Amino acid sequence: MTRAEVLALPPVITLAQLARALGLSEPTIRTLNRNGELERLGIRVNRLGAQYRAVTASVWSYLGLSAGANASVRPLQAVRESGGAA
Repeated sequence: MTRAEVLALPPVITLAQLARALGLSEPTIRTLNRNGELERLGIRVNRLGAQYRAVTASVWSYLGLSAGANASVRPLQAVRESGGAA
């Protein structure tokens, strides 16, 4: 996942989306979650029924990104229209 894609994620994400954002496999993420390793890394995961959702802001924090950084990411369409680089 690119930086722009990570910053465009919704407020909560699935473990599969978390795996893609971190460049890991989904089974690895599920194991890390089961063992409490994600929480120790500062990535908050909530259980909703039988499903798990990671809080995107905690993922951004782990990756050293911030919600304010999203403002500096220009959508691809805007780049094409302006003829400039992102």
